[in-house]
Amino acid sequence: MLDEKVKVNLKKAFPFINELGNKQDSFFNWLYHQKLEPGMILLDESRGCSGVILVLSGTIRIYKLSEDGKEITLYRIGRGETCVLTVACMLGTGDIPFPVSAAAEQVSDVVFIPIEIFKKYFYETPSIQKFFFSSMSAKFYSLLGLLENVTFKRTSDRLEDFLITKTAGGTYPLYATHEAIASELGTAREVISRLLKEMESKGQLTLNRGKIMLHKGRI
Repeated sequence: MLDEKVKVNLKKAFPFINELGNKQDSFFNWLYHQKLEPGMILLDESRGCSGVILVLSGTIRIYKLSEDGKEITLYRIGRGETCVLTVACMLGTGDIPFPVSAAAEQVSDVVFIPIEIFKKYFYETPSIQKFFFSSMSAKFYSLLGLLENVTFKRTSDRLEDFLITKTAGGTYPLYATHEAIASELGTAREVISRLLKEMESKGQLTLNRGKIMLHKGRI
């Protein structure tokens, strides 16, 4: 059962809850709250979809893992968001595995809705449908952008775009391992290491252990 503080926070982060009317208390009775530590796996492709995540704080990374162990980040969800791919499980028939993996990137507060309870309220409540379809639309366009980048851009160009975005054009250093960047871009660590060393040799950036400083105006 949720405590009152979590209920208040949940209603602020997810306004559709306020439209449940006299169903609100019964809805809350089925939810459970959990604090996640960085690196904790919430969902993965080896399990069926058991619940819907509502994020109150922190960041959850949604990613795809290949058979040979490579990762690519699909998107992230934060406060007021949910993993819309859960709907793919929910709308299917039978025990459908979760299509991706989800892990906490930082200390996060989340609330889980058991899948059967979510189905019941989803089909009965237009405000919940509106929220999820709106969320799905936003993530759909985000995934299309990712697909376009992976398909049509060279890894070196994608790496440059990533570094420019994460450092605000060289204003701030990026604290990340080569492995983490490779997971973000869906390639091998060796590829990222090679490309970063090439960029360093051209004077475009400086590499230190776990830290990358992009030089302004050099890319």
